[in-house]
Amino acid sequence: MCALVLAAALTGCGSDDEGAKAAASGAPSRSAEPSSASPAPTRSSPLPSPTPAKPMKPSTPAQLRACADGTCTVVVTKGTEIPRVDGLRAGPFTVTDVGAEGVDLTSVDATGFTSNLLGQRPGQGGPSTVNGLSIAVVSIAGDTAELRLFPAE
Repeated sequence: MCALVLAAALTGCGSDDEGAKAAASGAPSRSAEPSSASPAPTRSSPLPSPTPAKPMKPSTPAQLRACADGTCTVVVTKGTEIPRVDGLRAGPFTVTDVGAEGVDLTSVDATGFTSNLLGQRPGQGGPSTVNGLSIAVVSIAGDTAELRLFPAE
């Protein structure tokens, strides 16, 4: 029905039978070609995903212990514990969730104060900071996430 209305509309606008047949068949007619005066159409392409397709290999306990100096990049899953960074008064952190909604971390300091970092995502506008430690989510893949820890500026 829509093709017939389109064909009738094109015929009513002074196009030839060939143009109407092309419109009805879905093929472009010669009159549909862009002129040099009109800008070329732009195509929107999907943005590349910031997350790898396959889950990553989680960091080893030795790699996680290396975070104790406040500078590391590690791959975590739910339940991963990141050690306390004494010099920056932050941690220890426990990863409480990793998924499409982001990464959740919890920290309880020596005084019992609890810090919750919820829904942390790559490209969220900057890292989250607890005392002197910044934590940035580099990527999320399935139930794994790559985190970068570094001293806050």
